[in-house]
Amino acid sequence: MGSSTTPPSGFRDFLPEACAARAKVIETISGVYRSFGFQPIDTSAVEDLPVLLGKGGGENEKLIFKILKRGEKLERTEPGSELADLGLRFDLTLPLARFYSRYCGQLPNPFKAYHIGPVWRAERAQKGRYREFYQCDADIIGSESMLCEVEVISALDAAFRAFKIEPIIWLSDRSLLFSLLDQAGVPADKRGEACLLLDKLDKVDRQTLLGELETAVGAQCAKWLQSHILGGKVDRDRLDAAAPEAMGRLNQIMDILKNSPVQGRLELRPSLVRGFDYYTGPVFEFRHPRLSGAIGGGGRYDRLTEQFSGKGTPACGASIGFERLMLILEESGSVAKADELRACVSVFSPELLGHSIKTAAQLRAAGWNVDLYTGTGKLKAQFKYADTRRAKLAIIIGPEEAAAGKIKVKDLSTGQETLTTTENLEKPGS
Repeated sequence: MGSSTTPPSGFRDFLPEACAARAKVIETISGVYRSFGFQPIDTSAVEDLPVLLGKGGGENEKLIFKILKRGEKLERTEPGSELADLGLRFDLTLPLARFYSRYCGQLPNPFKAYHIGPVWRAERAQKGRYREFYQCDADIIGSESMLCEVEVISALDAAFRAFKIEPIIWLSDRSLLFSLLDQAGVPADKRGEACLLLDKLDKVDRQTLLGELETAVGAQCAKWLQSHILGGKVDRDRLDAAAPEAMGRLNQIMDILKNSPVQGRLELRPSLVRGFDYYTGPVFEFRHPRLSGAIGGGGRYDRLTEQFSGKGTPACGASIGFERLMLILEESGSVAKADELRACVSVFSPELLGHSIKTAAQLRAAGWNVDLYTGTGKLKAQFKYADTRRAKLAIIIGPEEAAAGKIKVKDLSTGQETLTTTENLEKPGS
C-alpha cells in the first residue's frame, strides 16, 4: 500500500485556481503597502531556537515547530537536554526585530517595512486556523511618534478596503488595561491570567467568562471588571483618570484619524489584550462581523530589539490575517480570479513546431498570456486541452497557414474560425 496523498493536519495543498487567487490577493496587499511607502523585506523561515524563545512570544512559544539537531551535534547532546537547536518562525515580527538589529545601519530611519510570508504554529487546526499560514505585515521601526500607529492602521485599512471590506477597528493600550486591572484590585501575579481570560471575550459566552474570572481573581475583582471593562459603554473620564499617558496616546491617534477613511469605524476597547507579550503601548485589531476573531491587528513594541542589540528601538506594526481574509472573500464569492489565458497555441506537427514557437513568442511579447501545447495529442485533444485551460482562443498553424504566413484563430466560446496574421490580432485590453 502506498503512502497517503493527504497533507498533514493543519497543512494544505492548493490547486492552480486557488493558488492564483491567493497570489492576486497578495499582489493587491503588496501594492497597497507600497503605496504607503513601505519597502519589501524577507527573512529566513528558520530561526535559532534561542531567538524564538528569547522574548515576547507568550503562548506561541509553546507552539514552535522545533528542528532536531543533526549529525554529530545531535550525538553529543547530553541526556535530558534540548534536542533541537532551530525552529520555524511563528510570526514575522520577531524575525523583523532580528533583521533590523543586523541591518539598521543600511536602512533609512524610520524604516517602513512590509513582509508577506508563511509562518508555522503547532496548534490544533480548525476552521480559519492552520498550522501553516500566511501573514501580511506592515511595520515602522525607529520612531516614537503616534503617526506610526496612524500610518500602519491606515495602510491595513486601505488593504481591506481594496477588497470592499470596511472592518471595525478596536483600539486600546497595554498600560491602560494594566491600570484598570490595578484599580479592580487584581493582584500583580494574577494580571497575566486575567489578560488571557479577557482575550477570550469574543470566543466564549459572557457568563462562562465571568465565572472563570471569579475563579481566577475573586468575585469582587470580577464584578468590578464586569462593570468597568466588560460593560458596553466606555467611561472616557474614568479611563483618562486611570491612565492619563495611555489615554493621551490613544486620543492623539483617534484625533488624527478623525478625517480619514476609518472615521466612524474606530472604537475604544479597554478590554483589548492582543496575545503577544512584546506589546508595550497602543494595540489595535480589525474586526469583521462574519468572524469571531480578528482579521488583522498589531500595536507598539518598543523593546523587542533588546535581545539582539541590548537596547530597545521604538516600533509599531500590524499584520493582516491572510487566511481569514481569504475565508471572507471565498464565502462572499469575491475571490480574485487569475489572469485570463488569452490563447493556446497548437502544434500541428513536429515539422511545424518552429512556427508555433515563433507565434507564441510574438504574442507573449505583445503582452498576451499564451500556453504552447506541450502534449502529444492530435488537434482534437489540443482543443480539449485549451477548453480545460479556459483559454479564449486556440491558434492553429497548419501547412497551408505556414506557407501563406498566416495563422488560424478559433474563438473557443463561439467556435468561429478566422484566418489572420499574428500582427493583426487584437492587443490585450483593446
